[in-house]
Amino acid sequence: MDDFGYHTIWDITGADARLLKDAPALHDFFLDTLERSRFTVLDHLTHKFDAGGEGVTGLYLLSESHLSYHTYPENHYISIDVYTCGSNNMSINEGIQLFFGSDVQIATRTLLRGSNVIIPEEVQNETCQ
Repeated sequence: MDDFGYHTIWDITGADARLLKDAPALHDFFLDTLERSRFTVLDHLTHKFDAGGEGVTGLYLLSESHLSYHTYPENHYISIDVYTCGSNNMSINEGIQLFFGSDVQIATRTLLRGSNVIIPEEVQNETCQ
């Protein structure tokens, strides 16, 4: 089996705090987006935090890998993480822009993953500070 994959992250700032607290709306959006993009959702889980900023965390287990998100309504911020093996996961990008609106700022980065991916030497030993 080929282990090649795409690992994409979205950092979205300027999102509506009410939307970032709305666990059912977020759940429905991500589930619908994944299904429309022809990903196979095996299971899903969301958790709404009661204290602090009242954020939401969600996880979708895909046969292709996973999608997770974490919201920080007090900062108008959501992080989205999608790893898919085989197929490019950018098909969900348009839906993300439409759902969160044109006023948000979106930064997207994609890493190629897999045993045959050549990682530049300067990145191989990179650590978070």
